[in-house]
Amino acid sequence: MSKPDLILLHAPSVYDFRETSIMYGPVSDLVPSSPIFEMYPLGFTTIGEYLERHGLHVKVSNLALLMLTKPKFDVEKAIASMDPVAFGIDLHWAPHAHGSIEIARICKKHHPDTPVVFGGLSASYFHEELVRYDCVDYVIRGDSTEDPFTQLVYALKRKGSVADIPNLTHKDASGAVVVNPFTCVPPEFDHVKLDYSFSMRSVIRSADMSSSLPFKGWLSYPVSASLTCRGCTRNCATCGGSATAFREHFGRDRVAFRDPDLLVRDIAHIAKHIPGPVFVLNDFRQAGEDYVKQFITGLRKIDFQNPIGFEFFTPPSEDFYALLDENLNDYSVEVSAESHDDAVRAAFGKPYTWEALSESIEQAFKHNCQRFDLYFMTGIPTQTAESVLGTAAAVEELYARIGNNPKLLPFIGPMAPFLDPGSRVFENPEEFGYTLRARTLEEHRQLLLQPSWKHILNYIPDAMTLDEMVDATYEAAVGINRVKAKVGAIDQKTAMATERRILEAQIAMARIDDIMRHEEPERGRLLGEYKEEIALLNESTVCEKTELNWPAKMNAGHIFNNAGLLFRVIAETLIPALRERDTRYMKQGA
Repeated sequence: MSKPDLILLHAPSVYDFRETSIMYGPVSDLVPSSPIFEMYPLGFTTIGEYLERHGLHVKVSNLALLMLTKPKFDVEKAIASMDPVAFGIDLHWAPHAHGSIEIARICKKHHPDTPVVFGGLSASYFHEELVRYDCVDYVIRGDSTEDPFTQLVYALKRKGSVADIPNLTHKDASGAVVVNPFTCVPPEFDHVKLDYSFSMRSVIRSADMSSSLPFKGWLSYPVSASLTCRGCTRNCATCGGSATAFREHFGRDRVAFRDPDLLVRDIAHIAKHIPGPVFVLNDFRQAGEDYVKQFITGLRKIDFQNPIGFEFFTPPSEDFYALLDENLNDYSVEVSAESHDDAVRAAFGKPYTWEALSESIEQAFKHNCQRFDLYFMTGIPTQTAESVLGTAAAVEELYARIGNNPKLLPFIGPMAPFLDPGSRVFENPEEFGYTLRARTLEEHRQLLLQPSWKHILNYIPDAMTLDEMVDATYEAAVGINRVKAKVGAIDQKTAMATERRILEAQIAMARIDDIMRHEEPERGRLLGEYKEEIALLNESTVCEKTELNWPAKMNAGHIFNNAGLLFRVIAETLIPALRERDTRYMKQGA
């Protein structure tokens, strides 16, 4: 293969996490990745596929995963050995503020003349500050960067002008920041392909599986995701992907929905190659009744067999569950209620009632829902410690209402590590009852180096102290864990192990607070001595990580299809490379 035109690098949340002593706590317990957030964004797949479809060669390198799974992995050596036209680094989620910049600095150290390009929602929000770092050359703004990225890479290959590339923030020859017009905001979401075979081809071409995997443990739990839209109709107060955030910071004043037939095609393609569950992100009911029917009946037409899960922003109706039941073999539902308290939920931006949600869960199981994941969050507007501590009792009553059905899986975790930049609360913290501890990108970078998740938080809620929030989060998690064990949603061994870890986490948080009372260098020495014990408490704290997993099953079709993909990639890449080599040798011989 020729050298890559673009290498997409995914950084860990904190670059030197292998050396630092940080109690991340439960910040990642409710997502597939670990606390260093090694799961790269779906944009890597859409950007890579789009650029390759337009004649460019793209490679993905998940540095966070390599650092996590290979203790001796040398990041600097790996980056030094790369030779692309440009490096692309994601700063989609603010928790990557530290690691992404450090990776950019390493790129510039070993490749001072190779451009470094940033993208993602957080990169877009902080674009003018971000591009001022010496290690950053370009920031592409917005949620649809595939076409501007293609234009940029071709301009860099040909040493052409970038003056007319939309959505681009860059520096001119004098070092002054230039912000190009924000004009690339596609009204539809049909120009890209969520083609997971791009990642699989990347693995085959590089003969390096670990560099392209989405997150640690993906091979044993091959979950995938499909996007229904870009943008959102909802306005949840703390969400950096809300309607207000998209309108004011990411150039989008209306949602771009994916054509339902294309969405079905995406999911059919996933099922062809990947045996695990497919999670449909963003509530597709936002697009209206006709869209819903076309999408769901389309899944029936392709005889979709993988488990499929849906994210819903509000409780679905019985008629809707009946539609799912009629057309799907194995479906599950996820709803983030945030709180059992109606007033707190309304303040967050979700004004439905607990009664409406409870009734919806009843109807889901009546219509053969395989599991219903219910999420609660601490640290949200108007929420008190007392309200948080009432969550377990509300969950127990809900279980009793549905006949103690163990297919209901409730979870609770903190709004951490950051309140989303660009959210309504971030923009107007006092109005919502918060004090911000960080405003700039650099301030967030420094917070990520603090020794525990309590100290990393970029906010302080007025309704409870940080200590109250930490204690209430852990205590509510204990209560929910006990309720799940009582009804058989988890086994007693798992429940006991989770409760033990929560207790150990509470002890660790208190010990870290005590260490923080010391001055440097004593503080650093004590934290260093505690590092190994802290590391054991950084996953599966408030729940066992595997509780999140839906079933997956490989069949002969997956094996056959992936074997076919392997041979196609060989034909597309290795055979032409051999021919080129033979031609070169013949010319040399002549």
